[in-house]
Amino acid sequence: MALYKKLDLWSITDGLDRMMDYCYNGNEKGSPYWGYYYEQINELSIAASDMYIELDTLKSHLYREMPYKRIAFSDEDDSDQTAIAWFNTAAAMLYDTDMTELLENENIFCADEWAEKKKRISALGRLTKRQQTVLFTEVTAFVTRYLELSAAFDTIEAVINEFDYHQSAVARRDAAAFHQASYV
Repeated sequence: MALYKKLDLWSITDGLDRMMDYCYNGNEKGSPYWGYYYEQINELSIAASDMYIELDTLKSHLYREMPYKRIAFSDEDDSDQTAIAWFNTAAAMLYDTDMTELLENENIFCADEWAEKKKRISALGRLTKRQQTVLFTEVTAFVTRYLELSAAFDTIEAVINEFDYHQSAVARRDAAAFHQASYV
């Protein structure tokens, strides 16, 4: 499921926001199956909010550990720019990262993605071993946990959608109840 996930910082925050919002706004269609999975959805929402807080901690840690780096045309302050730039640089080294999306989120348009990736690799080569270890350990660990949480969320969402699509039976006290559309 996470084969082609976008792993830049902004895409991850959008994914965490989507998971948190799904707990409150996820049953827009009035699915009878949503209630059966509400506890798991709520737990995933709580885990997503915890990861959001952890992401802020990670950004402040990256700002303290990593050299200053600026993102062109960014509205973020210097500390956020540095953390975002290094997070995205580490994420760019991961196989699944969509470089086009990452560069567009950094307001770099019409750039050669391979040349930009090589620039980032050379920037990583200038880091100390300690800085590289901190960057890769923390960013990769965070991205891995995000992908696991995202896979669990996507699975529950897919199950609910599949039940709705097939209009499966819902268990009632002593019998099964079917959707009205099932009686065609």
